[in-house]
Amino acid sequence: MNTTEPTLSDQLRQVMSCWPSGVTVIAAHHAGETRGMTASSFTSVSLEPPLILVCINENTQLWPLLEKAGRFSVNLLAEGHEHTSAHFAGRPIEGYDPLSRGESPTLEGALATLHCQTWAVYPGGTHKIVVGKVEQVTLGESNRPLLYWNRGYRQLP
Repeated sequence: MNTTEPTLSDQLRQVMSCWPSGVTVIAAHHAGETRGMTASSFTSVSLEPPLILVCINENTQLWPLLEKAGRFSVNLLAEGHEHTSAHFAGRPIEGYDPLSRGESPTLEGALATLHCQTWAVYPGGTHKIVVGKVEQVTLGESNRPLLYWNRGYRQLP
């Protein structure tokens, strides 16, 4: 009988599943290539100057592109966009291409898009903590956010 104790990483993963969050797609464009990645590690940092942060695993396909671009967008997903989240979380949908092209890609159907210039990057274990200075905000249709809690998508009551 195997009675291995969960690792601290396993325990942290369990604890974080208890914390509800919104769902975003972080996107960047550089040298003709556009990439996006689903992320829930996003928060505001400061209103003056307007700063936000995202955490990006160094092993993602997005990281080297974002690092070179020096700018990125944060697209907040609305309810009903679970398929978009899955697409950018490594389960691509054939022929689905909802990101605009250009310096700061906008996601079709997003609640809002924050267009950011990279302000600072800090090490964070397997991740980079990227602070972005918000240069522009694009508001989408007023809708309810897509939420993630307890390893699944949820809706506000």
